[in-house]
Order: sequence, then structure tokens, then C-alpha cells
Amino acid sequence: MKEQFKYLFSPIRLRNSVVPNRIYNPPHATIFADENFLPTERQVYYYAERAKGGTGLIVMGGSVVLPNSLVHIGFNLVSDERAIPGYRRIADAVHAHGSLMMAQLSHHGRQTTSLFSRSVPTSPSPIPCLLYHEMPKEMAEEDMEKILKAFVKGAQTVEAAGFDGVEIYAAHGYLLSQFLSPHTNRRGDEYGGSLENRMRFPMQVIEAVREATGKDFIVGLRMNGDDFTQGGLTLDDTRIIAKKFEETGKIDFLSISGATYNSLPLFIADMSFPLGFFVHLAAGIKEVVKLPVFCVNRINDPIQAERILAEGYADMVGMCRALICDPELPNKSQDGRIEEIRNCIACNECATRESKNARISCTQNPAVGEEKQLGIGTLRRSSKRRRVLVIGGGPSGMEAARVAALRGHQVTLYEKDKDLGGQIKIIIRVSSRKEFEGVPRHLMRQLEKLNVDVKTNVEATSDMVATENPDCVVVATGSVPLRTGFTPFRPEMDELPGVHQSNVVTYWDALLDTAEVGERVVVLDDNFYFQTTTTAEYLAEKGKQVEIITRAATVGADINFLSLGPQCQRLRERGVLFSPMTWVKEISGTTVFAYDVYSKQERRVSADTIVLSMGNRSENSLYNNLKGKVREVFAVGDCLAPRKVIDAIYEGHRVARLL
Repeated sequence: MKEQFKYLFSPIRLRNSVVPNRIYNPPHATIFADENFLPTERQVYYYAERAKGGTGLIVMGGSVVLPNSLVHIGFNLVSDERAIPGYRRIADAVHAHGSLMMAQLSHHGRQTTSLFSRSVPTSPSPIPCLLYHEMPKEMAEEDMEKILKAFVKGAQTVEAAGFDGVEIYAAHGYLLSQFLSPHTNRRGDEYGGSLENRMRFPMQVIEAVREATGKDFIVGLRMNGDDFTQGGLTLDDTRIIAKKFEETGKIDFLSISGATYNSLPLFIADMSFPLGFFVHLAAGIKEVVKLPVFCVNRINDPIQAERILAEGYADMVGMCRALICDPELPNKSQDGRIEEIRNCIACNECATRESKNARISCTQNPAVGEEKQLGIGTLRRSSKRRRVLVIGGGPSGMEAARVAALRGHQVTLYEKDKDLGGQIKIIIRVSSRKEFEGVPRHLMRQLEKLNVDVKTNVEATSDMVATENPDCVVVATGSVPLRTGFTPFRPEMDELPGVHQSNVVTYWDALLDTAEVGERVVVLDDNFYFQTTTTAEYLAEKGKQVEIITRAATVGADINFLSLGPQCQRLRERGVLFSPMTWVKEISGTTVFAYDVYSKQERRVSADTIVLSMGNRSENSLYNNLKGKVREVFAVGDCLAPRKVIDAIYEGHRVARLL
């Protein structure tokens, strides 16, 4: 594989250190720090897992230099000397596998909230952040001095712990980025106005960090190639800025990203965006500097990464979500095991959990955040080989079968449909969600490799299971759409009048084309998630006139904040009408009697077809029938309770480890 990946697995020198390959784990918040914002054992195992998997350079994110950047618990306060022992454990664990370890130094500026820190946000100019809407304090020189010292202290803290360097954060609209951009820097003093003035404070931070650390200590800079914000920096601007940073002689690399909170979905682009979304920005910077240039965003495959390096677009490739999803991606690539890589699908479950103050996880990789218990090398073969039946070939059932087979058990999987994949087969009918097909594709490859006996087009019954006489049964029979017209959110309400008309169908019917859908469509949303919006998108792409009616304050109320904007934009571009804070009292023929949930004012909507997106109910009859009739039986995934793919895979994995 060295010939196939001659660039990806070539070393690169950063200052006086050599990175063994060109794979870079960019910084990202994990929400693993403790209540005192100090490093934890969970972080030690998390970063060691990526080093063990072969990543050349790891940069620890979620590291802020002052408490007024602490959005919530789980971030690290990198300038706290009490963190040195914890950081040293991280550095030692990473170095043990031959990788370099660095930390990002960050201050959020206006892009934060005082709800947790009870400290006023600070910024070059008093302009509120689009996300948090909180007016920041315009920074005085004493504020700058305090922050500059905190950056220095952060660098000295991790240097004392044995880290190889730091990456100074001047991207994504955070504090140093706010100084650089004319969109956020409206100052009239020596720190605002001209480009030279706007660069002054970031330059001071870089110089101070460089002067306060040793000659071998790496100092890199992360900056935007484009703010994608009206009035912000463009690539033409950042090419000039990058050259000026290089001319200082104080930095050792440039990591190029893009976007701010004004263009939030872009800098953690989901599966609806093209692969390598920001590579052109790194390429534009690389044309004008001699420093090593790193690229990031939607790079999830070693062949893609090799091409980027071979074409000269960048010198190192950031694979953040790809390495969350599969920490062994580098080793698998180098060993010629490309087909075993679990490719990231950019569902953004990892990133959006942080916004809810939850530790990051991954739809496909249940070990994220639990590497000590579930990570590389922790899965042991069972002392006793058992006969295991898995009923249901969705993601939960496939993962259970995979792990049970790895445990050494004899596994048979039954699926009533002709293909594996479960509800993912429905999800991928929509072009913007197509990448989800990577989940069953990977699991099917693993089941084939492990010689799991897969029987499709067979609907398991309790009598059949009894005849098989297994030691254990895992029931993953999923769920089906609710048809009552009222969800469990309103259990006191009677059935919606008219819900059983022939022109009222479920979202499955619409997506699978198993029901005739007319030209005028109303989608009733009491689900608040992708099931509704992707159904509307699918129908609109077919030329239907679609209106979404939901009692929530917005369409897609439970969709993650990174995907909701692009999803709504696609819907509106296709002419879909939104009717939030609206519900339905009756369906009669082709008339939907709708009303405002607050004013109760009624209106009539004409529709040829009404599509129900009301949530699902568990398909658990087989599980209930088997209880007490087989030695062991477990329900996993939607069979237990309808939720997300991440929950289904996690449960399939954990149950199979118990067998």
C-alpha cells in the first residue's frame, strides 16, 4: 500500500519534529473535561485511540484560555496549571504510539454566552453573535493584555506537560478571527481599520507565544480561507493575511478552514455538501506561502486524501470526523485493508451533541468516549461458543450480528425483506441523505467477512425460533409509522377524523412510492425530525406542490442546528410552504381543516394527498412472544423504542458484547 499512498504516508517536518504521516486529527470539542475543566481519563483514552490507529498529528480542541469562553462544562481551561498532570498523561499515551500531540489555544470572543460563565463576552467591537445574540463588551487594552497572557499561559501549560506544540485559533469567527475580519472589527484605534491594524492583536499573540516557548515547540495557526460572511474575509484577503503571518517567521504551519457563526453549517458541513468542501481554500493559500498548509472538512477517505496531497493542494490532510468514526483509518489504509474502513457519513451526530452539553459520540462507532471499555483491542472472544439468532437486518441487528461473530459465536441473521439495511433503505431515497447508505454497506461487508449466515426474504416467527433452539436471540425488528393521526405527544386526543381515507398515507408510503401521491401534498409533521423534511424534499424534487404543517415553532424543530438551515433552504428553493404553529382538526376528502395552535384561527388547505409523519411505534410482537420461551432474548434498536440510528447501533453493539 505504500505505492498507493506514497504521499499520505510520507513524513513531514514541523519545526524540529517529524510527523510520521500526513494525516492530521484537527481540534474539536469532545465535552470530556471534568467539572473543573481539567483533563480526564476519558480524554487520555480518546486521544490514545487515534494515535494507536495511526494518526500522525493530533491537536486537542475544546481548549479555551479564559473562563469567559466556557460555554458549558466539558471544555478544558488550558491555562490552568492544575491541568499539567492530566495533559502529561495524554501526551505520554499519544507519544507511546509514535504520534505528535498538540493543543489548540482558543478564545471565543463574541461567539459564546454568559449563561454558564456569568462573565461578559468580549470582542473587538460591540456586535452581537448571530447565534447567541448577546452584546459583547468592546475590548479595552487591559482586556487584550489579559487575553494575551492567557494564550501564553496555555502554551506554557501544555509545553510543561510534554505536548509538541500549539495551534493558535484564528478561524471560524472566534476572537482572533474577529480581529481580522472587517465584519466584526469596527474599531477606530490602532487595532482596527486597516489590515495592518486588524492583524495587530493576532500578531501580538503569535509573537508572545513564540517567545515564551522553547525552540523545538511547534506553533501553528488555524485561520479561515473565506468567512463566507457578507462583509467578511474572502480568499483574496486571506492570501494576503497568510503571507504576512508567514513573514513573521514565528509560525510553523497554517491550517486552513472557513466560515463563521454567520455561515455556521459550512464549517462542519453535513452529507448534503460536497466532499472536500474547503480544499480549494487551502490550495489558494498554499499558492502564496512556503509554510506547510493543512486542509480540512469532508475528507473521509484515504484515496481522496492521497489525491489532495498528490495534486499539491495541501501538505497535510485533516480528517476530524473520519477519525472519530474510525480511528484505525490510517492503519487500515497503510495495511491495504481499505474495505474495512468505516467511512464517516457526515450525519453530524458527533458535532451536534456538543451543542446539547453532551459528550460527543458517533452514529457508526459506539466506542467514541468509551474507548477504555469499547475501544481497539477490548473485544474478546467468548469462552463458550453459542448459537445466536438475530432477527432483523437493520443497523441494530447487523451490528449485533457483527459483534457476536467477532466474539466467536455461531450467528444467523434473519431479515424479512430481500435486502439488509432496515429504515436506512428509506432514508437514502432522498438525494441529500444518500450518504447514509455507507452504514449498511460497511456492516454488510463485515458480516460477509465474518461468515455470518444471512437469510433474507424470511420472516421469523416464534415457532421458527423455537425450532432453531438458539442459545440467545437478539430481536431487532424495528418500528413502523404511526397512522392514528395523533402521536404520543397528545395521548389524550382521539383519532384525527379522516385519517383512514385512501388519500392519507404515511411518510414510508411516500418515500417508497408504494402509494399514489397527487400533485398537491400536505405533510403533517408531529415528528419534528428528518422524516418530515426529507419526505417533503423527495416529493418536491418530483415536482409536487408541498406544504408542511407542524405544531412546532419551526419546521424540523429537532434537526441538528448544522443541518436545519441547509435543509430548509433546499425545501424553500423547491417551493415547499412552511406552516409552523399550526395543526389539524379534521381531514375531509381533499380538504385539511387547519388551525393556529395559539389563536385557534382556522383555515382550509386543499390537498390531493395527505402524508403523515407522526413518529413510529415499535414492532415488538415477536420479542414479547419469545420472552420466557427461549434461554435469552434481547430487544434492541427501534424494537425497544423508536429513536435514531446512533441509538440502534449502540444497543446492538452493547448487547452483543454481553453474549
